[in-house]
Amino acid sequence: MAWRQWSVIIVLILANYVVFSILGALLFPAPTPTPPTHIAKPTFTPVATLQRVGTLTYDFLTPSPTPTDTCTPTVTGTPPTATATPRKTATPRKTATPRTTAIPTRAP
Repeated sequence: MAWRQWSVIIVLILANYVVFSILGALLFPAPTPTPPTHIAKPTFTPVATLQRVGTLTYDFLTPSPTPTDTCTPTVTGTPPTATATPRKTATPRKTATPRTTAIPTRAP
């Protein structure tokens, strides 16, 4: 089939979908929504008078004083050394050698 014939078939299928969807909407209308049968009511009992509250102090907004460093650094009396300190030298690591396992075989 040529590509034009395929496009005509696709257009006919889409038109068929539109026609049947309109027909279905007319024959089977959607039901109208009904109002709810249960209305939620609050479970608390309201108080007749409101309780007065004092004004809010903003003490929590004032920053606290920053801590200061109380100890002063002192210089230690370590004399300088004339010799260099020895350093560790890198030692080569041992590499793992593969182990061979002897598999017993039958003797001929």
